[in-house]
Amino acid sequence: MNSSSFDIVSIGDCVIDAFLQIHEASIHCHVEEKNRELCFRFGDKIPVEDCQFLLGGNGASTAVGFSRLGFTSSIIAEIGNDEFSSKIIHTLKNEQVDTSFLVHSQSPSTFSVIINFQKERTIFSRHINRNHEFDFDLLQTQWLYLTSLGEEWKKAYDKAVEFVQNSNIKLAFSPGSHQLEGDVRSLQPILKHTDILFVNKEEGVRISNFKFLISNDWEDNKKSMRELLVEVQTLGPKIVVITDGLKGSFVYDELGKAYYCSIANGPIIERTGAGDGYASGFLSAVILGKPLEEAMKWGTINAWSVVQKTGAQGGLLKREEIEEKVIEHPEMETVILD
Repeated sequence: MNSSSFDIVSIGDCVIDAFLQIHEASIHCHVEEKNRELCFRFGDKIPVEDCQFLLGGNGASTAVGFSRLGFTSSIIAEIGNDEFSSKIIHTLKNEQVDTSFLVHSQSPSTFSVIINFQKERTIFSRHINRNHEFDFDLLQTQWLYLTSLGEEWKKAYDKAVEFVQNSNIKLAFSPGSHQLEGDVRSLQPILKHTDILFVNKEEGVRISNFKFLISNDWEDNKKSMRELLVEVQTLGPKIVVITDGLKGSFVYDELGKAYYCSIANGPIIERTGAGDGYASGFLSAVILGKPLEEAMKWGTINAWSVVQKTGAQGGLLKREEIEEKVIEHPEMETVILD
């Protein structure tokens, strides 16, 4: 293990995603709209239009995103000892992501099968219980990006927060499903040391116990979203970033100013990794000293590019590409919320 200094280090999962693309006009599958169910006949042999085995996971995707945007990037994660672990390492190294802090356990790799049908995804995921015994002793970085881990996440999170405190570095945080399943009060120590928090609207409602009023009126929803931003910030993070799918994204800064950014126009192929794309684009702009309005556009464009390709990383952009595409999409506007 080396002791190099990095611009940013991601802590999270590395997984292999197997994407199965089923033709939209397939006679073997259909969507039962009432219950939102993907249906096919038991025992059928279903033709697959395409199949790809790609690196995924929040930790891996953000680490690759930061590297493509020109930063020295490393990842802290626990992987298995099978053939998929070799693919994980090979892909990360090809993306110029440092792998010296990866922990190898005597277990299989985490693996998902993702069925893409009619522009929607259905995920079958196998999660392996891991101890996440990470060592921060030789780590030097300016930023730590902490994201989702498996069931045994609390000890690793505690060590990450201790490292942030002792090293006087900045922390970006994006909780995952395991962190939001139980008592969210266990996230309080992390949130109090978080410089930038990334959540979607549903996650923001969950961690703040906020009663979000749904309305078809933009002004009403804008008011509710601003109240949600304020409520989440009271938990500790200095800057709160909330994404809301096709409705855009919202940010609340340390001075009590709220921002909204609309999405960029473009086709959607597959949504895996959109949130990670947004986070890596936004945070990269912040590290470069750009204003939050510009950071929102970087995040939006990176996410927009990700959803136009299969997998979490194929669409992640380089710095010059983001700068060009922000100019190419004037429909993407950032405004200050009243």
